[in-house]
Amino acid sequence: MRRYLHTAAALVMLALTVAGFHPYYLRGVGQGERLIAPDVLRLVAVHGGFATAWFVLFFVQAALVPTGRRRVHMRLGWGVAAVGLGVAVSGTLLAVASVRLTPVFQFWGMAYKEFLLVMLAEMAAFTTLLGAGLLWRRRPERHRAMMLLASLSILAGATVRMPVFYPVFGQAGWPGIFGPIFAVGLVLVAARAWVNARLDVWLTGGYVALLAVYVGAGTLAVSGWWNGVLQAALDL
Repeated sequence: MRRYLHTAAALVMLALTVAGFHPYYLRGVGQGERLIAPDVLRLVAVHGGFATAWFVLFFVQAALVPTGRRRVHMRLGWGVAAVGLGVAVSGTLLAVASVRLTPVFQFWGMAYKEFLLVMLAEMAAFTTLLGAGLLWRRRPERHRAMMLLASLSILAGATVRMPVFYPVFGQAGWPGIFGPIFAVGLVLVAARAWVNARLDVWLTGGYVALLAVYVGAGTLAVSGWWNGVLQAALDL
């Protein structure tokens, strides 16, 4: 079980991604069957393609190691990193473009221009964790933890689209946005501790840091400070 825990976690994340985004995959529509604005349609397709490829490749990479294909895993690594860079760049561009298009659109209890901070925090967290995973690519325990957390950091895009979570976490603020992925992360931390018979300090520490960043971003997003930044930087 210890050998395949990382693969199982990657499979769960891929399944959640497909479950959350299946309306887009099947019909090309956004959350709640909303039509995607033509102005950002191409950027949505690019970001969606990169993000989907990330979760597929993350599962493939996670499955290669326990099946003895470590060399293939390492050869694919830089290609996966390039896909991750595509996720970060396209995600940041899409966040800014979509907010400029509909700044006052209400989303999860905040104006969309306020939600911009949440989206930027996601891209910053993902990029940081991806960079740490690459830096520690020859330190398996650290590398595994960082790449797992990198995938977790962008999973909320799928879980916010799944009504099954609404009765538990609500539909407003950071609990509604990030509550499901915090729960998934907590299960991963506990499962890793159980199979290792000790706490994984890198996974646990990264999880706590991610929680702090996202709670902070969700809180600051509705503050006067962030609205002042938006006015000064983006004239929103």
